[in-house]
Amino acid sequence: MKTQADILSLALQQPGLSQEMTLISEEKTKVQNLLDFGLQRYAYPQSWPVEDIGMVYFTPRTAQKPASIELRYCLVGDQYCHNPSCKNAGCQLADKTQCLERNTVVDVISVSYQPGLLGTFSQKALISMFNAPQTKALAKRISPCTKSKVALEQMIHAPYEGVLKDIFIQSKAMELLIYSSDQFVNNNQDERFGCRFLTHDEDREKIVQARNILLAHLDSPITIKELARKVAMNECYLKKGFKAMFGTTVYDYFQKERMEKARSLLYDRGLSVSEVAVKMGYSCISHFSTAFKKHTGLKPCELLR
Repeated sequence: MKTQADILSLALQQPGLSQEMTLISEEKTKVQNLLDFGLQRYAYPQSWPVEDIGMVYFTPRTAQKPASIELRYCLVGDQYCHNPSCKNAGCQLADKTQCLERNTVVDVISVSYQPGLLGTFSQKALISMFNAPQTKALAKRISPCTKSKVALEQMIHAPYEGVLKDIFIQSKAMELLIYSSDQFVNNNQDERFGCRFLTHDEDREKIVQARNILLAHLDSPITIKELARKVAMNECYLKKGFKAMFGTTVYDYFQKERMEKARSLLYDRGLSVSEVAVKMGYSCISHFSTAFKKHTGLKPCELLR
């Protein structure tokens, strides 16, 4: 399995930030032939925008390969201490100002279910778990629910060692399967399936790269065709993959981020409407005003009052 930098890039709201993250610790637990659990813990400035996200990757069994399921999460953690004796948020100094080693963290977690575990289920049962078609792979972004976050926190701070830890990790991994499959019951079928290519790391990285290009050029709109060429991806795949991973179309995502930047220029920096319109690449102030109101519900001039 390749590094999990792709989901870290998804969670961070600005391009290039994932490369600046400091890796504090890394842990891998392998429950023989059943599942792999991985944790990468990063320190990050609290001012950076980051959101809790999850991804589900499911591939049905074929004549050549067994079925596979992988869950990946990126979660903002509590404040942890660098002191080796501080294993979790229960540190005696965690809530006291004299602990100068506290640090907010981002946890990148992967749970990969192996053939020894998935082989105990029928192909039909695995497919129904995600309400999936018979032959298509699935790659879908999910929002970690409270129960998922609790289970993940318990896996990170497993209170056992040895074989008991393996049993505990396996039990929590099964809980995560239940919680993640719950999110597919009412999802739109076209959005769930049709992105088989997203089961490949390199294709997900191209989608993230496309998102980063959009964020870096909010003042200069780019066509889908140009964006697809820059990341070397088919236009149709780019549009489907982008919506699967970010929950919205390329255009709507670009407009949302563009108007949020415009709002910041108006409200935080005090620029005039005409100045912001020019900075955002609009040649006509009225067109900018219309787009701004559609996104925010207010005209730019009303925000300045």
